[in-house]
Amino acid sequence: MKILKIGTIDKAGGAAQVSWDLKTELEKRGHSVSMFVKDKLSDDSRVFEIPAVFPRQDLISRILANDIDFYKTDYILKTKEFREADIVHCHNLHGYFFKLDTLRKISEKKPVVWTLHDMWAVSSHCAYPPEGSLENGFYQCPELHHYVQIEWHNEKYLTSKKRKVYGSSKINLTVPSEWLKTLVSKSVLKDKPIKVINNGIDIRLFKPRDKSKLRQSFGIPEDKKIILFLASGGTEDPRKGWKFVEPLIKEFAADDKVLFLSVGGPKEDRMNQNLWFISGTRDRGRIAEIFSLSDAFIFPSLADNFPLTVLESLASGVPVIAFDTGGVREEIKHRENGYIAKKKDADDLRAGLQWFLGLSGQERALMSSRCRQRAAKDFGVEKMVDNYLNLYQSLL
Repeated sequence: MKILKIGTIDKAGGAAQVSWDLKTELEKRGHSVSMFVKDKLSDDSRVFEIPAVFPRQDLISRILANDIDFYKTDYILKTKEFREADIVHCHNLHGYFFKLDTLRKISEKKPVVWTLHDMWAVSSHCAYPPEGSLENGFYQCPELHHYVQIEWHNEKYLTSKKRKVYGSSKINLTVPSEWLKTLVSKSVLKDKPIKVINNGIDIRLFKPRDKSKLRQSFGIPEDKKIILFLASGGTEDPRKGWKFVEPLIKEFAADDKVLFLSVGGPKEDRMNQNLWFISGTRDRGRIAEIFSLSDAFIFPSLADNFPLTVLESLASGVPVIAFDTGGVREEIKHRENGYIAKKKDADDLRAGLQWFLGLSGQERALMSSRCRQRAAKDFGVEKMVDNYLNLYQSLL
């Protein structure tokens, strides 16, 4: 089978990692996969970078308050890769690079699968609008500068154009979570076929390892409980909830047996007694090692779908203490392989951490085993690929 994929970036970030892992596994099974992306990081000859229409395209798009019209992506239909494709699989189409009407044109010629990794497709312009903001088929974004940002109120046009394109497009939707399926099923896309296919991860890479050896390698104390906070933007992205971690760090300042480890962003600092910063990396092996050397992963995200980091932590045998955000409840089983705190409830998040730290060594070992079993059974990349192949074949 020949599959053409379209997305923002080839192999960085959650949505792109899902797409890349899917591509890699499909190729292992003998299928041919090409990609068209806004930003290419790999040296894969089957990945093609979509050319910008004008300099500083992101900024101009924001100023024009339009992220769906000005891009010349129709050329994809003229490529050899498109002509030969059996299936076109779209991932994130937001990010100031894709003309939405291209989706309609593609769907007239090829079967289309569109995986929604967030709510942009059913919102006025942003990726994570409030769940209760549905109005005329679209969830409303509270601020202009919520990603995907626009500089003035052009929502009426954007939603009108999206509605028009969707109405003329034959698309098959997939979402990683039941949470997002419920929201989409109430939206402008409610009449489109939709299927839940959970995200999958490489459980051979993310796995329990020798904590003692890893901590020696990283220069991290072996006698402390390591509480990991990990986000691509480090502490700077408000959506990741660092402001809920800071009070916990202060509260445990006198406990010399607890060390918080913040990974991501540019900061590297090991001077604080109970908070160390490790700079971000795109090295998946290094990220897997950081998960494995940790005792718990704290995930106070305020907006997410079916986050890969939670799955990676579970696969590493590391329990997750998280807010009840998006599809997180579908990944974590409360008090079995982690703790689900009420969203934005700092006291409940603290209670979750205290509960974990109060477990005996035997209880923590049992929980670690449950984490690994859950990830290996339900969230391996092979299972995700099986589900997508079944969908592809049903459309041919």
